[in-house]
Order: sequence, then C-alpha cells, then structure tokens
Amino acid sequence: MKRIHTYTYTGTLILTSLTLIFSLVSCDKELDLQPVSEISADEFYNNAEEINLAVMGIYNGMYDVLDREWILTELRSDNTYMSPRNSETANVPFRQVDRFVLTSQNIHVEDYWRACYRVISLANNVIAQIEVVDDPDLAGRYEGEARFLRAHMYFNLVRLWGGVFIVDRPVSGAEARTMDRSTTEEVYDFLLEDLEFAVEHLPGTVGGSDLGRLTRWAAKAELGKALLTRGSTEDINRAVSELSDVVHDSPFGYLDDYARVFDIDNEYNSEILYAVRYQTGSVGLGAPFANYFAPMQSDDFVVRGNGDELNVPATSLSQAYEAGDERKAVSMADTWIGYNDIVNESRHITKYNSDFATVDDAGNDWPVIRFTDAMLLLAEAINELSGPTTEAIALLNKVHQRAGLTAYDHQEVGSYFDFKLALEKERKLEFAFENQRWFDLVRTGRAMTVMNTHFAAEDQYNDPNRPQFNTDPIEEYQLLLPIPQYEIDLNPGIAQNIGY
Repeated sequence: MKRIHTYTYTGTLILTSLTLIFSLVSCDKELDLQPVSEISADEFYNNAEEINLAVMGIYNGMYDVLDREWILTELRSDNTYMSPRNSETANVPFRQVDRFVLTSQNIHVEDYWRACYRVISLANNVIAQIEVVDDPDLAGRYEGEARFLRAHMYFNLVRLWGGVFIVDRPVSGAEARTMDRSTTEEVYDFLLEDLEFAVEHLPGTVGGSDLGRLTRWAAKAELGKALLTRGSTEDINRAVSELSDVVHDSPFGYLDDYARVFDIDNEYNSEILYAVRYQTGSVGLGAPFANYFAPMQSDDFVVRGNGDELNVPATSLSQAYEAGDERKAVSMADTWIGYNDIVNESRHITKYNSDFATVDDAGNDWPVIRFTDAMLLLAEAINELSGPTTEAIALLNKVHQRAGLTAYDHQEVGSYFDFKLALEKERKLEFAFENQRWFDLVRTGRAMTVMNTHFAAEDQYNDPNRPQFNTDPIEEYQLLLPIPQYEIDLNPGIAQNIGY
C-alpha cells in the first residue's frame, strides 16, 4: 500500500494569505523545522525574531514539495518507472504520470502545484513584512532566503508547466480569481531577479545552528542553471560567469569518494550547496523516500518495513553503469537478500536508505544543489558556446574519474555532440534519483527522443500479456503538464496547456 505523506492544506493559489509559522529547533547541527501555530501574518510578524521563524516556515514548506517532486521528475523520466508488480488498479495516478497519460485531474499534478504555491505564499508574506527587521544586513539575508526559495519554486513550475501565475505579494481571493498566467519569458525574468537579489544578499558561509540555510553560492549555482536553461547566447555567457565563480572561487568542493556525499554521518559536507534536511527519531521530520522506493514484500531486509516500489530503476539505467562505476552501489541495487539468504531479483533505489526504527522516518537529507552539478553545468555552458574546450573536458573527467572510471580522451568527446552525449550520460548517473534527469532532458532538447526510446525498449511498456500498460510515443505537448483542473474551475478564463 502506498504511503504518501498528507498535509492539512485547504488553500489554492487563491489563498495566498494563509501562513504557517515554524520555529527553528537546533539539534546537533541540523536545520530542524517544527510547526508551532497558525497565526495571521499581519498579527505575528513584529520583529526580526518573528521574521526568522517565518523564514523557517518557508524551508519547512520544501517537505511538501519534495514529497511529490520525484513523481513529476524521476518517475516521468527514463531513469525509473512505476513497478510492473503493482496491479492495474493500484496507484493509478502514479502509473498515469509514468506513462504520460495523465489528465488535469491527476492528484500528483494538483498536489505538487499546491505545494509550490504554498512555499511562494510563505515567501511573499516574509518579503511583504521585511521592514520590521531593523538591521539592514539581516533583513537582506532573510529576504534573500525567501526570494531564493520563491525563485526555486518558479524555476520548477516554469519547467513543468510553462507560463504560470506570478504571485509576488499576498493577494486576496477576489484578486487571485482575476489573475492570468504569465508567459514563460516573464516567469524567467521574475525568478532571475529573485536569484540575483539572493546572490547579492545571502552570506558566503553558514555554520553551527544555521547549517542548512542558504548561501550566495547556492544562489549563484541556481542562477547559472536558470540562465543556461533559458538558453540565449547572452544567458549562457552569464551562466559561465556565475558557475565559474562557484567552481573556482567558492569554499565548496567535491569529495574524493562518491559514497561519502550521501553518508548520513557526513551530511551537509563540502559538496552540498543546498539540501532539504530530514531527521529520524519519530519527531515528525523523517524522510519517507526509503520506504516509497524499497521493494514490495521486502519486510525489514532492505529498510525498516515493507517498501511501496513506486519508483523502480529502469533496466536501461542499471545497464548504463560501466563496470567499476562506484556510483551504482551507492544509488541502486539489482537484487536484495531475504529469508534464508535467498536472492531476490528486484531493482531498487538505495541512495536514501539508512537505519531508522519507524516506517517513513529516515534521516537522509535530499540534495537539491551539489558542487558537481555546478561543475557539469559549467562544462555544458562552455560546450554550448565554444565546443568542448580543455576546461570543459577537464570538468567532465574530474566527475567521471571520481566514479572510478578512466578519463575520456579528446577523440572520444572532441566534437560538440559527442561531448553533449557524454555529459548527458554523466549527469544521468551522477544525479540518479535526485530529481534532475527530467529537467536535464528538457533543457537539452532531448526529452522526446530519449523518452520514446525508453518506451520502446523497456519490457514493462511492451508486455503482450499486459497490453493495458503499453505506452505510445509521446508528443511535444506532453513535455508540459496540464494546469490542475481545480484552478480552471475557479477561473474558467485560464488557458489550459495545449493538448489537455
């Protein structure tokens, strides 16, 4: 049975004045976020301390976002699929996403949209009342955090839906019902401005009880990725500048051992620019992903409690790892050992597994931005402008060799397209199950080609005994998700994405 976390949230885009205030509880260098109340923003935000609590509420909103994000990114990519062992009637909304047959009423589309706009609402309330913070540097930092997290939501929304609603302040329900979708270009302009503000006002380093809060380097990396994604020549030149700063001038760096990046005893290491923090111990801050992804009927042999097998590594992904690639054992497994040492053939994700006592309560952080992401994005941007330069190849090889593999020579990746394909594969394996793959395919214009190859090659989409799971090639309109139906019901003037 699936166990998707549920949260009390009755608002939509319209209810942007709803606010949850959260307190920051420091616990062994963890950024822990505990809900304390639901109070009107106008009544509560009176000073810097209360604004700080409200900023913590924005960070907390990322739990809701990540609880659904993998469904619309990893499950929708060629990295994973919905378990073929689930029956035809089980977890239907997941399979609709996986097979690109979803509608505007799909619950995961609706839930993720709501979660993103809830974070935007929380950020808007902080930004609207930031003047109660007397210290200008502190006010700039708090606003920078709010604007980064708002921009991160809009970056995800625009890549998944195209033009969406730009809500830049708390608005009334009546006003919200008159709003229309902005263009994709307008959304990018808006989120880039937020990220530029964050770069200017966030601190360079954090530590102690602040570990887990954003720095300007995370903002620079996100800014570089957003510029590269929008993709004009001017944007890519700017992306090179921002990403070069992160790679060459930041206090961050990549670890020599890939496994140490995800070691639960080494979280928020020098490779993590931003991660969503989780804490085990039945305190309401545990991560559910280990159970979501573990094999069904695996009892306690893989993780505590049975898995739901909702997000299964594709055959093609398992086969993409070369012999000796150390990333595979960290990220996934092809088998698991059960009773009487019986080996069970069942691919599953291992990247978020750890020891925990209660189902859906793992302590593994979820990485959002890593240093190697900035390295490979910089290599990609350089290749887009100048082809595979010595610097671009060196950046690719640094990540490739860290995995225990032999460096590419210039002949293998010496052309623009050869380098692009090598980089695409490197990112696929380096960031497997980190919600990056779908966005990478969209950014590089490769989504339709890769996904249609995936559907043609994977057995579960071509089983003559289960024709109901067969999947047709996708069309270009399906690269975007449908606007949730409830938004259109509230405002029939809203344009639905073409094809839905």
